[in-house]
Amino acid sequence: MINNNPNSKFLTKTYEHKLQEYIKEENKKQLISPLKSLAYFTSASGILALVLEVKYFAQHSVQIYTSRLSSILIAFFILLISNTKFGKKYSVLLIHILLLSIIVSFGVMIYLIPKTLIFNSHLISLIIFIAALFLSWEVTNQIIVAIYYNMVFAVSIILNSREIYILPNMIESVVLVLIISIMAIIASYINSRLRLEAFTKGYEVSLSERKYRNIFDNSAEGIFQVMPKGNLIIVNPAFVKLLGYSADEEILRLNFIKDFFIRESDWELLNKLLDKQGKVKNYRVQFKKKDGGEVTVRLNVRVNLNDDGSTYFEGSIQDITQQVQAENEKQKALEALRDEKMKADISAKKAQQESNFKSKFLANMSHEVRTPMNSVMGFLTLIENDLFESKEELKNFSRDARLAAQTLLDIINNILDISKIEAGKMDLDEIEFGIREEIHKAVSIITQAAKQKGIIIEESIKDDVPKTVFGDPTRFRQIILNLLSNAVKYTDEGKISIISHVSSKSSSAIELATTIEDTGHGIPSEKIPMLFEPYVQVKSKKGKKEGTGLGLVISKEFIKLMGGDIKVESKVGMGSKFTFTVKLKTQIDSVPENVVIETPIPQEVFEEEDKKPKTGEHKFENGQKKKILLVEDNPISQNLEMKILREVGYDVDAVSNGYDAIEAVKSGIFDVVLMDVEMTDMDGITATRKIRELPGVNGKIPVIAVTAHSSMKDREKCLAAGMDDYIAKPINIHFLKLTIDQWLNSYK
Repeated sequence: MINNNPNSKFLTKTYEHKLQEYIKEENKKQLISPLKSLAYFTSASGILALVLEVKYFAQHSVQIYTSRLSSILIAFFILLISNTKFGKKYSVLLIHILLLSIIVSFGVMIYLIPKTLIFNSHLISLIIFIAALFLSWEVTNQIIVAIYYNMVFAVSIILNSREIYILPNMIESVVLVLIISIMAIIASYINSRLRLEAFTKGYEVSLSERKYRNIFDNSAEGIFQVMPKGNLIIVNPAFVKLLGYSADEEILRLNFIKDFFIRESDWELLNKLLDKQGKVKNYRVQFKKKDGGEVTVRLNVRVNLNDDGSTYFEGSIQDITQQVQAENEKQKALEALRDEKMKADISAKKAQQESNFKSKFLANMSHEVRTPMNSVMGFLTLIENDLFESKEELKNFSRDARLAAQTLLDIINNILDISKIEAGKMDLDEIEFGIREEIHKAVSIITQAAKQKGIIIEESIKDDVPKTVFGDPTRFRQIILNLLSNAVKYTDEGKISIISHVSSKSSSAIELATTIEDTGHGIPSEKIPMLFEPYVQVKSKKGKKEGTGLGLVISKEFIKLMGGDIKVESKVGMGSKFTFTVKLKTQIDSVPENVVIETPIPQEVFEEEDKKPKTGEHKFENGQKKKILLVEDNPISQNLEMKILREVGYDVDAVSNGYDAIEAVKSGIFDVVLMDVEMTDMDGITATRKIRELPGVNGKIPVIAVTAHSSMKDREKCLAAGMDDYIAKPINIHFLKLTIDQWLNSYK
């Protein structure tokens, strides 16, 4: 197959050219030693010939001196300059000069002394032949030498007298000279061919050595040879650089085992593997660098034999520190991914479980809502159709309807609270309140249900509890009330204890710990973790429902918002103990403008109000009823609130929007305004601002907000608009009357 690739031809020419240059340079190097030897031989033989020829041919002493001495001097001169750059560069020329001086000197002797023809011809032929054998030069040079040798020999005979032709063996001498010349050329040719083959092989070996030297020197991996005891034989630059050294001389003084292996056990294991297998691949180990740092390397090592039968190790080393770090990071990422997957699976499972809980919860809530709603509607229907036998029965119907409505309101409030908690929109108020008063309120609310079951409720508030603190009294009371309600619900006999004390305190805050303990049914240990799960209703073995699934969840969330925690201890048949902590401030830096700090209302106030008649006029000192303006856009709520206000002793007029409210206030006949906040035409906030812009006393009339919104932000918004107080729906008659009277007595 013919290779027509021009690059291949170029590479072939380049190779041949470099080979010729290599042979040429090697020939020059090879000529130096023979040149020196020939110069020594010429000098020695010249001196010997000079002494003998002068002795036997005294009549030609001047010519002999001149000829031989010139040859000797030329030989000495060539010997001197053979060691110089010039001598090495022009060694071929110097040999020609040297041989030519020898040949001329012998030619002169033949010319001067014809009788020496045979001796000199034989001697010069021997010199030429020996030179052909030992001179490392081309055949061309040997032919040139033979030519001028024969020319000088011929000239010496031709220019001589006729007596030379009759010398015995003259013809044989001439023939011998020619034969020796031809043999010298042949010997030179054979020698040249042998040298050419040797030089070609040497050049290929040189190329191979250079190739492997380049691989050795430029390898990205460190290459080394080391004795079994750790003495380094050879290392390449990559090995030196990898371990932080600057030169191979510096590293060859070190011990491979003691100075590089961080753990000797790693070398012992490697040595055992080499003894057993003869080679080891991808052996990972920690090496110590020159600066003391560590590097993770991968070793490939095998056992080799020296000529004397001893062993040594040969191998390569590669820095895999970054690779190991990447593998570790990848492993960590995979582990993190597995963890995330497990979390996602758990979350998905939990979400599915919660979804199932929600479905069951909604079904249960449907029953929970419909049951009190059925009672409310049923009792109201009986009352509406006069289906009662006495006033006492009517009163019972009304009371039961109110209790059912209160139950329904509690369920609605719980649902709203859990919705706010899940949406992350539950905010806490920060107002001043009394811990003892709020606990007493919660106990008072639950006392009636406890009395019906014959259960005693004991309160114990330690002396270290401050009189007042700052926080959200409503949420705190709701936590207590939820826990007390559960305790009463699941306790058939015995008592319920509530104990509160300060567990820790600082200069501006306390951590309040409260324990509610009952003697009820108790909770199975396996069901305790489910108590605070959303939408989970714990049931007894008989299938009786034991909770709506929201009270404890809401309480726990309120506790968390207050910076505390809750714990449960319970034994079946012996009772349960709930302990929770909350963090409350004992002082605050400043009070926001227009925010009214509520003063806790003692329970005695409610008790006193309960003793007063529920109907009839409420008259003040001057005997005149106070005039109330009710602003309410819902007709049913308007009729209800007017009836309540009139029954407790006020003179009431009502309007249905903000515009009419402003006009009514302008008349100046009203003492207090009860302002609904949410109205269609003009809301209560805007109407209040307009009223505050009125001149004189009309613009200063007390305005009390009445709204279904009950958060701290809604309270602040109302007060910022110019309202004086705030009442949340559904309305408590006694609290409403107390608030109105407070502002009537202060407004002159």
